[in-house]
Amino acid sequence: MKKMLFSLLMAGLVSSCHSHAVLTVDVVNSLNAARSGETVEVPWSLVQERIGAVEPQEVAVLNHHGQKIPSQTLYKGQPQPQAIIFQADVPALGSASYRIAQGKPADAPAEHKTAARLVPERMDDFAWENNRVAFRMYGPALMKVDGPSNGIDVWCKRTESLIIDKWYSDDLSGKASYHQDHGEGLDGYKVGRTLGCGALAPCVNGTPVLGNNFVTSKVLDNGAIRTSFELTYAPLDVNGTPVVEVRRISLDANSQLNCINSMFINAGDMEVAAGIVLKNNKMPATVDNADPAHKPLLDPDEGYVAYAEQADALPTDTTNNGIIHTAIIFPSGKMTGARLEGNHLLAFGAYKANEPFTYYSGAGWSKASDENGALRFPSEALWLEYVALEAAKLNNPLEVKFK
Repeated sequence: MKKMLFSLLMAGLVSSCHSHAVLTVDVVNSLNAARSGETVEVPWSLVQERIGAVEPQEVAVLNHHGQKIPSQTLYKGQPQPQAIIFQADVPALGSASYRIAQGKPADAPAEHKTAARLVPERMDDFAWENNRVAFRMYGPALMKVDGPSNGIDVWCKRTESLIIDKWYSDDLSGKASYHQDHGEGLDGYKVGRTLGCGALAPCVNGTPVLGNNFVTSKVLDNGAIRTSFELTYAPLDVNGTPVVEVRRISLDANSQLNCINSMFINAGDMEVAAGIVLKNNKMPATVDNADPAHKPLLDPDEGYVAYAEQADALPTDTTNNGIIHTAIIFPSGKMTGARLEGNHLLAFGAYKANEPFTYYSGAGWSKASDENGALRFPSEALWLEYVALEAAKLNNPLEVKFK
């Protein structure tokens, strides 16, 4: 009887310890600029080590006021949890403290700000979005109709709501074309046989070798804060070698930029280039004499290139659909050069065999507004300011300390 009472007492103590256990996450910002809504990732193994054998629905993240904030458990395509993420606000040259504890999370389906899916009803498109911008790439069914294209398409949004399902449904049913702005934004970007908004390509003698449409897709995570997925491409002849690209992309809430990890299976060390298609496939003679509304910016020393172009409109639509701003960022000094070539603005880097090449690309829109109704990027200068700050953040990541 005494042994049983002792065992029950110990079990109660263990349970009590776990129910009050807390993992403190201190986030430090070394930049002289505030960081707002930046994603912090914590290994799930560390959560369980500090809190106990909890399930994802039993974990909450709290800010320094003790208020629950949205969080998301990442699976990264695996059956078991791999990490938990939340978005931190950290002052310039300062720090912020967060706590992970057992409890009901703040996250709810209505709060989801990201999504991605295969769209078989539209010839195997793959589309993804967050609360600011949407993108898509083209699948095998469309290749038979429109020919090959592995470039990234941009959908401009003026709403914080997720719109992929609605826009496809309205377009396919004939209710409303997503090539026309009906109050939420539009697809006003032309890709064709190009890299679109920042796809990556192997280079042979300094020239990108463009791939075909993806052949398989897999969603890795869909949630309140991050969506991620993997696309696999058919073998591509790169200087006599069949190379298979596996492209992993993630997009976080509140960001204009995709994080892209490209692996080229069966490839050795080689030069690669990420590209942005130039408006109407036309290259200005020089950057300096380019049309001000279509002006490329090359700054390889800072690790980014950017471009502004007039959004397309349907032939019957006289609406000015504003300016689409695009950019590519290579963090950590990866950009070995940048130039205008053919119908692309290209950023070059060195790919190492059997290692993913990680970079960022994305877009903003001059007609998109924030939650207060103010335009986010009414001028190219504001877009370039955003890109420069994002590049600085990537080169000076938040320092995360656990205790």
